[in-house]
This record gives sequence, structure tokens and C-alpha cells, in this order.
Amino acid sequence: MNGNFKRSLALAIFWLGMQGMLLAENPTFVRLDMTHPRQALQGMGCGAIYYEAHITSLGKGGKAEAQEKLYDAMFKEVPTDFLNLYIRHDHEPENDNDDPYKQDFKEEAFAYCQHTVEICKAALSRRPDMQFCATLYTPPGWMKTNHDPSGGGEARATLLPKMELEMAEYMWAFLAHMQRQGVTVKYLSIANEPDWPHAQPGYCLNPKQHAELFLKCATYLEEMVKRHPEVPRPKLVAPNVLSSVDCATNWLPPLLRTAGKYVDVIGSHDYDRRGDRWKTLVKAADKRPVWCTEWCVNGPDKSAGQINSAGEFWLAMSEAFNGGATAWFAYDWVYPPRQGGEALIHLDWGKEFILTKIYHGYRQWCQPLKPGMRLIPTDLRGPAASGFSTPGLKVAAFADPDGKRLVVHMAAVQDAPVLFELALPKDFQTSPARAWRTSPAEDAVSLPDAPPSASIRGTLPGRGLLTFELGAKR
Repeated sequence: MNGNFKRSLALAIFWLGMQGMLLAENPTFVRLDMTHPRQALQGMGCGAIYYEAHITSLGKGGKAEAQEKLYDAMFKEVPTDFLNLYIRHDHEPENDNDDPYKQDFKEEAFAYCQHTVEICKAALSRRPDMQFCATLYTPPGWMKTNHDPSGGGEARATLLPKMELEMAEYMWAFLAHMQRQGVTVKYLSIANEPDWPHAQPGYCLNPKQHAELFLKCATYLEEMVKRHPEVPRPKLVAPNVLSSVDCATNWLPPLLRTAGKYVDVIGSHDYDRRGDRWKTLVKAADKRPVWCTEWCVNGPDKSAGQINSAGEFWLAMSEAFNGGATAWFAYDWVYPPRQGGEALIHLDWGKEFILTKIYHGYRQWCQPLKPGMRLIPTDLRGPAASGFSTPGLKVAAFADPDGKRLVVHMAAVQDAPVLFELALPKDFQTSPARAWRTSPAEDAVSLPDAPPSASIRGTLPGRGLLTFELGAKR
């Protein structure tokens, strides 16, 4: 028996027999339709929201080496394409003047941005093509009905009449400040979840109010780029609501009627996970790109490393891309240690940081993907095939535009292991497949290559993410 044959046999046994798989069990079959590629991937993203000073606390506390390691974990190890920034309500504590086209802001009012600028420059030093997005959570209190940063809860605090251009000026001032610091904001959202009556920093709008406000902000920004060409006009992402279901049915129709020519990207969060919502939203978007601009797990998760929350991330990403989304944003890079699955990394202020299972799975997901890859339709048949936002096997596949490289993500969003059989397209049957896995016991580990074959058959542990890359040059 020669060495090559022995190695091939060993690898075959690994993929057929690992983790006690019983060959008599009924697998879930996964098939790929390479003949009908769908939307092109624009990229993956994450936010620096709420805890910007937390993110920079290691360096500020004299731990420069640890700070650089954190930035490496965020921007070197995870190849994201977008960084979402928080426009706070601080830089105009009172009206600068009565002319929204003439700015008289005090530079010291932007002191809070020092953390944001540091984070952005750390990102650029590791990923020069990083694209920055900014979201206004709330205008200053003096512009609002409750005179406070809070969203007002059920009282639904909103913008005072005749403050539309003042708010537009407020956002432009942030863009201009960041530009002076060497950070160009390419995308802008004028609101964050205006459909949710919460008490966090925010303001509420109904669909008609939002459409009218969006139009006034868009035309203001169009005028300002004429007056200040040194500050590029950002592309506008809207409506950035909590529910992608309501986004399609209630928010987009008035927005596109009122200001359709100014809407560059349809953005929505994904906290209302009813049905084939992304397909519905893509249809309503009328050929505009559709992004999931935020998602996380809010509830407590006591599982080891928050592996349960990680599985929910994989489910949400798979459903968004299979439904037609072109970009997907995890909510936040860094939070203080907590039981909720809001962030990828937990940082004890100025001391140490912990990489969660959410982080490792997101790293594994992002690593082989490149903007421009096309979504490949998948068909699942068998015991672990399941409906929307329910436990089971979730699969999302992407191919390079020339069809020569294929990436398949498979996630077992359930406690029980999943026996699967992945049928490989003909062009990918003659070379081995690289493989990585995150599971309750592993963190984006590299597995032995799956040997050349017409299909890959194996067992995916419960709460596990398995990634195959085929056709990649060695």
C-alpha cells in the first residue's frame, strides 16, 4: 500500500467516520446550483457603537502591546469590509447659529471622537480599503420633543418642527470633522431603529415623517458638497429600522416615492425574523442593494463561550444572504463582559479581552469571502432541513465571479449533531477541499483537507460551523 493511497484512505475515514457517525443514518443532502448565481457580495461589517472608549482603554492605561493585539484581533484576523460608527449627540450642546449652512462648531466639542478616530486609523493601518459607515442615533436634546437624548419610550420622542436642516447640519459637522482627521465616511444613516419606542439614545419617526426628513437631509448634503467639496457626500443608507418585515411593507413605499433617487442602499436590522423576509425586502428595494445593518443576540446566554449565540449569528447570516442581502453587519465589536451575545469581543476595561465563540465563528465566516463573490443557491433535503429561523442545518454558499473558487458555510443550529452529504459541482470534484470548524470544542480550527470526491459526507457537531473552500490556489 503506497503512501498516497494510505493518506487518501485516512482522510476518507476522517470525513466518513469522525465523531462516531453511523453510516446507516439518514443524512441531510445539500446541493448547489452553480448555473444560477445570484447577488454579488459587497462585504461583511461590524460596529464600534457605545463602547468606543472601552475599545481604546488598553492603550490609554499603558498597555500598548495589548491594545495592538486587540486591534489585530478586530481588523487583521477578521477580514471585514465595513466599520459602522456612532454619531453621538454631544458636539452641539446648543445651537451654533441660526444658519444651518454656516457652521460655527467648537472643535473641543468633538473630543469624544478621539476614540472613534483612533479605532478608524487602527482599522486603516490593517485594512487600507476599510469603508466607514456612520449612524446618527439621536440629534441633541434641544432639537427633540423630550429635550433629552433618550428615545422617550412609549412617548416616542421625535424631532421638533423646523429642526430638519439643523439636524442635517449636525450630521454634516461630524462628517467634516472625521474628514479633517483623515477618515472619510462613505455611508450615512440618518436614524437608528426609528420604529422602536425605546429609552436608549434615539428618536422615533413614522414612515411618512422619515421619508420627508430623509429628503430634506439628502438635499442638504447635496448642497453642502457644492459648498465644501473637500467633504465627500456620503451614500445614504435607509431606513435602518428594527424590522425588515415592516421595512418592506410600511417604510420603503413612502421613502422611495418621496426621495427614491437619494436612496443608495436599503438597510434594515433583523430583529423581526418572520418568514422569507429578505426576499420580500429585496423585491421592494427595486434593484437597490439590501444590507442587514445590524444583528446580535440580546438575551442572556450562559453557554460556554456563548456558542448558542454564535449559532444564531450563523442562522441570521445564512438567511440574509440566501434571501438576497449583499452585506451583513454584526452589531458591535467590543462590549464589557456580559451574558448577552451583543458583541464579538468582551473587554474588561483596561485589563484584558476575551474572544467569544461569536468572534471565532465570524472570523471563520469572513476569512474566505471576498467582495464580488456571488451567492450560490442551495437546496437541502433530509432530517435537518428546516424552515426560517428554526433549528436545523443552515447553508450559505458563495463563488468567485469566474466560478473557479467555491466557499460553503454549513451550520448546525441545534444541539444534536447533523449527518450531511454535500454534493459537489463537477468542476470541484477533482481537488481536495480545505476545511475549518468552530464548535463547542474548537475555535476556527483548520481540519484535514476533504479528499477529491463527488460529494463530502460527514458529521457536523451540534452548534458547529463548518466551512469548505474548493478550487483555491495552494
